[in-house]
Amino acid sequence: MTFRYILVRQDDKVEEKKVLPHYLKESNQRWYLLAYDEGVLKTFGVDRIRDLRICASETFKRNMDINVDELFRDCFGIWNQPDIPVEDVELKYDALDGKFLKSVPLHHSQQVLTDNADEFRIKVHLRITNDFVMELLSRSRSLEVISPPHLRERVRKVYEEALKRNE
Repeated sequence: MTFRYILVRQDDKVEEKKVLPHYLKESNQRWYLLAYDEGVLKTFGVDRIRDLRICASETFKRNMDINVDELFRDCFGIWNQPDIPVEDVELKYDALDGKFLKSVPLHHSQQVLTDNADEFRIKVHLRITNDFVMELLSRSRSLEVISPPHLRERVRKVYEEALKRNE
């Protein structure tokens, strides 16, 4: 198939794509196309695809060996970046946020370390991608990043920049 694809992070630049479609995947109420683009399996937001055309005269054999669940096992959401290492992340919240994180865990690897009236502490094992950091910030009211230190610093910088913008 071919389509025009809007690159939101590049000031809405539009690229022409010719891909071999393989799967559709949902994440955070959005749909994504997993397709081979020049031999590399990539993810495309369906909401950013325009002028989709099926190339009926061209065919390919779908790779049935791709285990989509395994492909995204160490990821949060839809970002699969193998160049980012898988790490243990320890997070601390207050008991109220803990109630929400018990009912809807951050990640399938979530392990509860502490659950009492004073704190809710968890550990997850995943790649620290931008979408994971954004998810952490969505519950930042009581969030404290215990480890790793580079994530703690990354979150601190986001807060610092937000304070500057909102002074």
